[in-house]
Amino acid sequence: MLSISGLSKCYKDKHALENVSFDLDRGEIVALLGANGSGKTTTVQSICKLIEYDEGTITLDGEPTHSSNAYLQKVGAVLGGSRNINWRLTAKQNADYFARLRGFSGTKIHQNINELHSALGLDEHSKKEVMKLSTGNKQKAALLCALSYTPDFVLLDEPTLGLDFQTVDDLQTIIKQCANKQNQGLLITSHDLAFIENICSRVIVLHQGKLLFKGDVSALKSKMYKYRLSLQLNDRQQFPLASMQSLWDGRFAITENPETQIVDVHFETSEQSLKFIHHIHEQKISIAELKIAPLSVDEAYQALVKSEKQ
Repeated sequence: MLSISGLSKCYKDKHALENVSFDLDRGEIVALLGANGSGKTTTVQSICKLIEYDEGTITLDGEPTHSSNAYLQKVGAVLGGSRNINWRLTAKQNADYFARLRGFSGTKIHQNINELHSALGLDEHSKKEVMKLSTGNKQKAALLCALSYTPDFVLLDEPTLGLDFQTVDDLQTIIKQCANKQNQGLLITSHDLAFIENICSRVIVLHQGKLLFKGDVSALKSKMYKYRLSLQLNDRQQFPLASMQSLWDGRFAITENPETQIVDVHFETSEQSLKFIHHIHEQKISIAELKIAPLSVDEAYQALVKSEKQ
């Protein structure tokens, strides 16, 4: 088991992480969610020993990782937005190189690299240096390097960046196989909620460096709103906020921006908005703009943050 306990990291006077604790077991797929600046990347970099953290402990099977030379043999990573592979080598050459750096070589490693290379759709680019690959294929090459030597734990920071829909589906299959067949533990950061929902059993949510939530996906979804209705009126006095409150059932939250006079309603099911829209039509209330859309992960995250503060 990979255990993070009381992890804290400061940059000058600002806490990037503050007393964050969670576990990752083999055979488990866990999501690490949060808005930009919430501490996700700092957490991943701390686990990878790329930065020094100020307080707390990271242990692997009960042994501290900071003094373990063998630790990095058991951890693989793809770091989002980083050029963490050699651009003058091919994808396969990179995978072989990084496996050898960690002490892995031989027929089994080469077979695993070849299988993953094909599964990621890289065979047609096998002779290209990484620098000549598209953004999506560079991401695939980084994934190949992280998975090639079958580490016990894999950290994937925004693994779907630059990938097309088909490759995202293929990646889901590969990740599930890593957990179910190879018994690898995977920690994944992503803004793609559909991707997270399809593969992750547990979710960890960070906010401003602090642990906001940890639990299974269904428990997180029960805390999140799914939709947002955004309304801008031509005449604000025509529709008081108190009147709006009475037109909503179930769980919802109404916020207003006084400067723009835009009212946002976060809610859970599309049926909740019917009474509200019918009232606007029936009373012939003059509106400048009305939008209803599903919340993105960032928006749902912000709704969760607001609900936790209330």
